[in-house]
Amino acid sequence: MEDHNGHFNAREPFVDIIPLGGLGEIGLNSMAIACGNDIIVIDAGLMFPGSSQPGVDLVIPDFRFLYENQDKLRAIILTHGHEDHIGALPFLLKECPNIPVYGTRLTLALLGLKLQEYHIEEAKLIEIKAKEKLTIGPFKLEFIQVAHSILDGVGIAIETPNGVLVHTGDFKMDLSASEADRLDLFKFASLGEAGVLALMSDSTNSDTPGHSLSEKEVGDALTEYLKEATGRVILACFASSLARIREIARAATASNRKIVFDGRSMIANVRLAQEIGYLSLPVGLEISFPEVSEYRNKEILIVVTGSQGEPLSALARMASGEHRQVLVQPGDTIIFSARTIPGNETAINTLVNLFHQQGAKVLDPRYHTVHASGHGHIEELKLMLSLTRPHYLIPIHGEMRHLNRHGAIAMELGMPKERVLFLSNGDKVSFTQDKKIFFGPPIATGRHLVEGTRLGSPGDPVIKSRKRLSEFGLVIVTLVLENLTLEPIVPPKVSILGVQYANEEDLAKEAEDIASTTALEFARDLARQGRVQEPGGVPAELYEKIRLNVRGLFRHSINRKPLVYPQVILMDRDET
Repeated sequence: MEDHNGHFNAREPFVDIIPLGGLGEIGLNSMAIACGNDIIVIDAGLMFPGSSQPGVDLVIPDFRFLYENQDKLRAIILTHGHEDHIGALPFLLKECPNIPVYGTRLTLALLGLKLQEYHIEEAKLIEIKAKEKLTIGPFKLEFIQVAHSILDGVGIAIETPNGVLVHTGDFKMDLSASEADRLDLFKFASLGEAGVLALMSDSTNSDTPGHSLSEKEVGDALTEYLKEATGRVILACFASSLARIREIARAATASNRKIVFDGRSMIANVRLAQEIGYLSLPVGLEISFPEVSEYRNKEILIVVTGSQGEPLSALARMASGEHRQVLVQPGDTIIFSARTIPGNETAINTLVNLFHQQGAKVLDPRYHTVHASGHGHIEELKLMLSLTRPHYLIPIHGEMRHLNRHGAIAMELGMPKERVLFLSNGDKVSFTQDKKIFFGPPIATGRHLVEGTRLGSPGDPVIKSRKRLSEFGLVIVTLVLENLTLEPIVPPKVSILGVQYANEEDLAKEAEDIASTTALEFARDLARQGRVQEPGGVPAELYEKIRLNVRGLFRHSINRKPLVYPQVILMDRDET
C-alpha cells in the first residue's frame, strides 16, 4: 500500500517473482519467489549447446543470486523430470548442499540418477504427490496434477501473504489420458473461483492453433504404422517420454512385435520406471539383441535414443553403419517420434538422408502422426486462463515470440494490457497486499557454459577462439632461431589446418618464406639498433609481426583470416 507521499510502505510484506532462466529462451527454466527473508525456487534446468558453442557440454543459468542469498533459500521445488527443469540442479546443490529438494517420485528418481553422475550423495530429496499440501516459511504450497510428455508432472499453487500464485509447469490438456496422468481441471477451476493473483503459464506452443494431440492418438497411429511395416521398425524418441513408451508398448503388443531397447539413457529410464512402478511391460514383450535372430524382421521393434541427431546416439550409429548389432537395410522403417528442438534441424536431416540412402522408409512428425507435443496449444492456453481467471498473467517457458503471443491470447480474452506482465530473466516484480505491482532493480543473471568440470561464460575467450578455429582454420608457424641474434637457423615449417586452398603446398611455402623473412628482418633491426637479446627470451613484437604478416598472406591470397600461431624455438647455432 502507499503512504501519503505516494510511496509503498516498506513494512508491508512484498512478494517478489524473479525469473532466473527460461524466459525468452527454450530451456534453463528456473523461477525464484521471495517474501521477506524467505526464497523458494521452482525448477533448475539446463539447455543443450548450439553449434555456436563448440566443445561445450551444457549450458546452465547463472545462480549467483541464490548463492548470495543462501541464508534465505528455503527449498527447491521441481515440476517434473525433464532436463530443462532439473538438469542444472547438481551445480546448484554443490554450492547450496543443505537445501531440500521437493519433487514427485519419478522426478526425484530421475534426479537421483543425475546426482550419481556428479557424485552428489547427500542431497535432501523429499517426495511429494499431487494434491499434497506443504508449508515452507510464509508459503503454503499445493501440488496439482498435470499432463505432459513425461509422467508425474505437477503444477503448483502458492498461497502467499499477498495472494495466490499459480505455476502451471509444462502442461497439456490430454483428456484421453488415464485418470492418474490427466490434468486436474477441477483444481485449477477451484483456484480460479477462490482468486488467483498471478498465473505463470507455459507458453511453448502459444503460436500453434487448436488442441494438442493426445498420447492415445499417437499410440493408435503407431499401431497402424507397425502393422503396415513389412520389415523391422526402428523408433527414436526421448528417453524421458515414458507416456510415449507406454503407447509404444501397446502398439508393439497390438502388432505382434517384440521390443528391443537401445541407448544408455533409454535403457536406464525404462529400468527406473519399471522399478518404481511407472511402467509395466507385458511378459515376453521385451527381448535382447542376441534374441532378435529368433524372430522375423516384421516381428521386431527397436526403440532407441537419438531423435535429435546426437552424434554418439544409437540412432546416429545405425545411420552411419557403426552400430554393432543393427545394419539398416531396405525394408526397414525409421520413425522419429519426437519434435525437432530448434538448432537440431541439420543433424536430423543428415540422419534422414543417410537412412534414405540405405533404402529405409522414414516417418517423421511433419507428415505422420508419430509425435504429440507435451505443451498445450492455443485453445488449451485459453482454457487455462478461463479456469484460473488470474488478475495478472506472466507468460513463462518460451522464446520472446511465444511469450508475446501468449500475452496477446490473454488480451483477446479480455485481460487488460497492463495486467499482462512480460518479464525477462533477472526482472524483479513485486506484488503488494492490494494487488498492485512495482518493478525493483533487476537481478544479475546470465548463463554459464559447462565443459567437463570447468564453468565459463558466453564471452569466454576459449569459446571465442574455438569458434574462430572452426570457422577460419589454424596456421601453425614453427621457427628455429639463434639464441642471441634471433636469426633463422633452419627454414621455418608451416602447418595449415582447416583451411581449404587449391595449392596448399604453394601457400605453405609462401608462408614459410614470409615467416623466415620477417624473423631475419627483425634480427637485423635488432642488430642495427644495438639491442641485446636476453638469452632464452623471444620478444612479443616478433610473435606479433610473424602473426600479422602470415595472416596478411592468407587474407590477400584466398580472402581468409585463419588463426596464426607462431611457435619459436631458440637454440645455439652449434646445437643444430
